[in-house]
Amino acid sequence: MNTPAPASKTYDLRFVLNDKRFFWTNPNHGVMIVDAGPDSCLTWQTESGTGRRLWTDISGVTMSSVTDGKAEVNQCRIAFRGGGSLIVTDTGSDGRLDESQTPIYRDFVRALHLRLAQAPQGTITFSAGASESRYLGMKIILVIAALFFVGTPFVLLFIVRDWRVLGVLAAGIAFVWVPWTIVQKNKPRSYDPKYPPGELME
Repeated sequence: MNTPAPASKTYDLRFVLNDKRFFWTNPNHGVMIVDAGPDSCLTWQTESGTGRRLWTDISGVTMSSVTDGKAEVNQCRIAFRGGGSLIVTDTGSDGRLDESQTPIYRDFVRALHLRLAQAPQGTITFSAGASESRYLGMKIILVIAALFFVGTPFVLLFIVRDWRVLGVLAAGIAFVWVPWTIVQKNKPRSYDPKYPPGELME
């Protein structure tokens, strides 16, 4: 993380503005890191035009991961002073994971942190994972799911003594595996911008 910051570069990644949650297709893509001395900034391209915020406008960065229903999606939420945010992801236009985007996303996150690590200490917060309340809710849901999809067939195995129940048990374990990995990665914590959490860029 001590190497010089590279020149301005555009990353063809999907993004969401101001925490928008629901859409059939996301037309927004293209985020640029602009190196221009005191005017260095982030810009992004939407259907209605170009957005721009200076480095000094950034108040916080939160890295996390969610599920698209089948796979794990990475998110980098950039919060701005005075309100508003930009969430950059490794998804396609349909909001589902696009594995070809993950290396581009990883490069973007590293380049972003390389620059923000130079900000005066305390001016930008860096956090990973979900909020405390959401993390607690995720754990409760995971425990309930594990009891139902794993615990139930495990108990049935000793009651019915039928080895076919093992197939149901294996399916239950597979079903809760992705949510379990996501919960583990999304434990709330802060981090040093010189070392962004690699497990949230996989």
